Amino acid sequence: MSRTHLPVGPALTTPLLAMVSMAAGRHLQHSHLDPTPWADRSRFDALDVLTGIYLITDAAGRLRWLGQASRVDGLTGRLDDHDAVPAKRAAFVAVRVLHLADHTPAGALDAIEGRCADVLGARGGMRPLRWPPSTGWLSLVA
Repeated sequence: MSRTHLPVGPALTTPLLAMVSMAAGRHLQHSHLDPTPWADRSRFDALDVLTGIYLITDAAGRLRWLGQASRVDGLTGRLDDHDAVPAKRAAFVAVRVLHLADHTPAGALDAIEGRCADVLGARGGMRPLRWPPSTGWLSLVA
């Protein structure tokens, strides 16, 4: 997906980040909520993050992308896909990650990503980006 314009979301405050972290429920392995510079995103390889939810921000700390990764080449492989898009590379400054258990079921992963979008108010404020529904979230993470 290549967009020349990326929507701008909310600033990631401490209370919002705490609520995002809770969205992962029992699947959470570790919260990496201190911003990691975009150029240093490969650090997640050393942490063996294969599955997770990531929040990418701009220089002002505003959300520019919310997504998920669950793949053999790990989170860094997914983030590198984003880096290949010039508009994203120009806007992305830092990344925060909810490291989830490997093999988190796809339905739970989708619900967690959707719940994060709900908590951040991204659905209404970051159109045209879209996220999976958070339907059944509590039963999938409790």
